[in-house]
Amino acid sequence: MAQRSGGKRVPVNFLVIAAIVFVTAMLISPGRVTTVIANIVPAIYEGTPCANLRAADNRAFHQSIVGRAVLSPIELQVRASALPTAADGFLSIYITVINNSLGTVPFVFDPNQVIIGDNGSSGIGLIFNTNSLGSGGRQDPASFADNQLRLLVPRQRCVHEVRIPAGNVLVDPVLTGGQGQVRAFYRNNARGTTVLQPGTIATPIFRDQGLWVGFVESPNVTIPLAPPPAA
Repeated sequence: MAQRSGGKRVPVNFLVIAAIVFVTAMLISPGRVTTVIANIVPAIYEGTPCANLRAADNRAFHQSIVGRAVLSPIELQVRASALPTAADGFLSIYITVINNSLGTVPFVFDPNQVIIGDNGSSGIGLIFNTNSLGSGGRQDPASFADNQLRLLVPRQRCVHEVRIPAGNVLVDPVLTGGQGQVRAFYRNNARGTTVLQPGTIATPIFRDQGLWVGFVESPNVTIPLAPPPAA
């Protein structure tokens, strides 16, 4: 409520009003609000590096019941830097992994096993609209090690950067012609088998690692060309 002081109206603190509106919007539609923020300030809101997320340790006992019940929790976004112009430069592709659910969700992630091309294995990868780029394959273990699983808490996101040397991209006419596109994908083929840690006596609560099984892709994005040098 506005107050009068010396015959003049004192305005209400608009920052307080804005904070109330923001909190209300978050309660009504948190996913929509966070998406708007991410679009406005992507560099700030992309999230922590995926490699820094907490590992999903001892999955036989430690899991979120809410996270296990979510049908399709994971969303992907991708962003590309401009194509490098120097031979010692890099093309950077930023993959953002988003947990859209209200539960803590594990996903398969090894920073050294983010592949280019899709060989049907579990994990994150990139697909380009050109056949000149590719990387080594990977295989699914019967049970994922703790350091191969990361936890996203409700509404959290993380980002992983893939750096491709200029020598691998500047030889491709699709990319240098400004027609290059890329999308990210995530696949998991099984819920994972829990393995009891040595010395464990208690009966396991969970028989699997609680991984979401499915496949999801980001939209395609065009890889921009670097602006011409100033005259």
